[in-house]
This record gives sequence, structure tokens and C-alpha cells, in this order.
Amino acid sequence: MRSCILFLIFCVFLTGCGYTLRGNTRVFFDQNEIRTLYVAPVRNDSFKAGVEIMVYNAIRKRIAQGGYVRIVDARSLADGEIRATVLDATYSPAGITTADQIAPVQTGPSNVQIASAYNVNLNISFEMESLKTKKTLWRDSILRQKSFSASTYLGPLGTTSGLINESDFERTLGELSSSIVMDAEESMNSIF
Repeated sequence: MRSCILFLIFCVFLTGCGYTLRGNTRVFFDQNEIRTLYVAPVRNDSFKAGVEIMVYNAIRKRIAQGGYVRIVDARSLADGEIRATVLDATYSPAGITTADQIAPVQTGPSNVQIASAYNVNLNISFEMESLKTKKTLWRDSILRQKSFSASTYLGPLGTTSGLINESDFERTLGELSSSIVMDAEESMNSIF
């Protein structure tokens, strides 16, 4: 009983400060009468194959977690549609070092430059349309960057450094996808 009273006092305090506990409804979706949502296959305009699948899965997962709208698998069953396009998914060296600073060079030139870190860029545009009114309700484009340390293993040709860097790039893209989708959801729900 005592914990219930404390919880109610806490809720009154939060609403008095302008904050509310967010349930499973969103004003944006309620006012536009969107109860079911179709997530269109993500378009990939970047040169990174497969990133569209990461983004698609992140969108479906994030919106399904909210519980305020039901995800449907057919456009004909939906009140609204969300579309996303991956505009850029790249990585480039952020820090450079030379081979002799990593390890003693047995063969080859010691001044060969090697990346010690990489910056990843992920840029995604989003659009939400009401399928009832055929009106665009929301649009946003979000760019995020994140760095990862490079694998600077020096060895003979054919070593795994390139594979390790690609693996870290994939992992970082997955993290950025989730972060961008979360920001997109917040952007969408902050309209009203």
C-alpha cells in the first residue's frame, strides 16, 4: 500500500513538471489514425551491400518494441507506411601511423602508412506516409558517425587485418543503425 502511494505521488510530481510516463500510445500516430504500419524494404543508395537489411530490421524492431502501432507485412493491411533510404555507409581512415611504429619491419619499407582508426559514416533518410490520405506526415534525414580502432597486425600478405576491419565496420554499422532508428522514432513522435 505504501509503495503504491509513493508511486502515485511520483507520477503526480512528474506530470506537474511537464513530464509524463509514456505508455503505449503516441500522439503522432493517434492524430493521424495510424494503428497499423508497413515498413517498406529499405532502399540502398550506398556502395555497402547488406546495410539496408540492418536498417530494415532495426526499424521493425524499434517500432514493434513501442507497442503503440502494429507492424504488418502487407502494404494493403496498413494505415501508414514508413520508407527509408541509406544514402551513405562508408568508412575512412581517421588516424594514420607508419609500419615502423607498430612493429620492427623485417622486410619492405618502414614508412608505409597504416590506418590506426577508422571513422564510419551512416546517413539515412526517412519518410512516413498515411496510406489513407496519401499525405507525407513526416520526413527526416539523420547522419551519424562513429570510430573504431583498426587492426594493425603486420604480417605477410593474406593476413586477416582486412577481414577484422571489415568485421568491425559491420558491427559499427549495426550500432549506428539502431541509434539512428531510435533518433528517427523520437523525431517522429516529437512532432506533436
